[in-house]
Amino acid sequence: MSEVAYGAALVLAILFAWAGVAKLADRGRTTRTFAAFGLPAPKILGTAVPVVELVLAAGLVIVPAVAAYAALGMLAAFTTFLVRAVRAGVDVGCGCFGSARDEPVSTVEVLRNALLACAAVVASFSTGPVVPGLDAVVLVSTAVALAAVVLALADLRRRTGHVFGMDLDAGPGPA
Repeated sequence: MSEVAYGAALVLAILFAWAGVAKLADRGRTTRTFAAFGLPAPKILGTAVPVVELVLAAGLVIVPAVAAYAALGMLAAFTTFLVRAVRAGVDVGCGCFGSARDEPVSTVEVLRNALLACAAVVASFSTGPVVPGLDAVVLVSTAVALAAVVLALADLRRRTGHVFGMDLDAGPGPA
């Protein structure tokens, strides 16, 4: 279990590092996004949030169980913010992972954070840095691939109202 847990921690570390680097690389966009969401001190947050994400990424590699709890806390805060934005009908792109997408935040980002929180729960069982065996790598890779498919389908549903060519709002087909 510890190898799988550490594999989950490594996946989270990669994602938090990606998010932090992307936000720092375009700090102006990050600050504008935070301001558009009405967050206080967007300039400070535009630097602080990505730095915390990078520290968290390092922690997930070095002390995975402890950092997994910190990741859960951060994801809970991000998710709470996203849920409020979705409920308020905020018409701003997330800016998560340096995204330049124009679509406003939606339940897809909330779902993504829920999946990341699941990975953080698994990572919390890590006993420390280990070299994952092939079985752990296959299991974690499969979980990541399934999560990516679920998110892609949710995004397809958001953008088109269809999944697998079905109009989910049209009702039953011809009799």
